Amino acid sequence: MPQPYDDAVYRLAGAIPPGCVLTYGDIAELLGSGGPRQVGAAMSQSTGRNVPWWRVVRADGTLPDGLIERAKEHWTEEEIPMHRGRIRLAAARWQPDDAGFAFLDAVAADLAGTAPATSNCQGHML
Repeated sequence: MPQPYDDAVYRLAGAIPPGCVLTYGDIAELLGSGGPRQVGAAMSQSTGRNVPWWRVVRADGTLPDGLIERAKEHWTEEEIPMHRGRIRLAAARWQPDDAGFAFLDAVAADLAGTAPATSNCQGHML
């Protein structure tokens, strides 16, 4: 069973429409929790789940080497804009509408009710 953070990542990834992408950092920012590495760790555990993993990419528009070839098939099928094997983020990054943001806010709020405390730069717990 996925942890609450992983589940929130999967829910958010599942909301990305075909033909669009978000970065690991985008997802962390939208959740208001964690960072790109935490999102990447969650995505690495998504095998066997119905999660469109190819729509969640690194900040440079790529994926880990072992996934690139498999992802390219999906990117081509969904007509996600690419250049030299990378996603063109400026053209492909998902821009949610009001309904999309309402969903994202609900996922973040659900997570906030279960997320562990995090620290700020001074080390004080939030």
